[in-house]
Amino acid sequence: MTDELFDILDCTGRKTGKTIERNEAHRSGAWHGAFHCLIVYTREGRPYAWFQKRSASKKIAPGRFDVSVGGHYAAGEDARIAGPREIGEELGLRVEFPELVPVGRRVFVYCFTRGVTEYEFQDVYLLPSTEQPRDVLLQDEEVEGLLEMDVEAGISLFNGGVTELECRMLAPDRLWKKRVIRAEEFVPCLDNYYLKLLLLARRYFQGERKLLVI
Repeated sequence: MTDELFDILDCTGRKTGKTIERNEAHRSGAWHGAFHCLIVYTREGRPYAWFQKRSASKKIAPGRFDVSVGGHYAAGEDARIAGPREIGEELGLRVEFPELVPVGRRVFVYCFTRGVTEYEFQDVYLLPSTEQPRDVLLQDEEVEGLLEMDVEAGISLFNGGVTELECRMLAPDRLWKKRVIRAEEFVPCLDNYYLKLLLLARRYFQGERKLLVI
């Protein structure tokens, strides 16, 4: 089976006109593009965010928690194409691109797994809702669970105010279960990414709609 092709980007995030196979991109550290989305909503008057538990079979950060939805761009794609598709594939939700709130582009380097070097430009979005999204269907080979985190409590977790949180987690059997979570269980990063995302979610639900930048 032919490996998926990525557009090779230069160090400014622009397409070079060349492509590379997925495995080679992760072996050689070629720059490529990706889509990231944090789904945020209110429940009982409080803002919450979803974080997915990555499958244990993933080559990069297996079993770690990450944004609600994330995926690479295939060659020729951008967020407008890949975003709604990835949300549909990973969580079974139907979303139109205009529903997404862009919060900027993140430069990400992952070198915590032997033999893998991930150099990405990630286009980051919020998907806000006034209530918890319904009809979630987790993609077995990609997502092992969906963690519901109170935004304010999550800010305390990632800024070091607390060492752990008790959250709810949706398992593939569609049942919510209690889960104690620590910041160390998330994909390693050097830029306080998850704290920044939750601070943006807080600002959004406080009514700010401008200058929401990661």
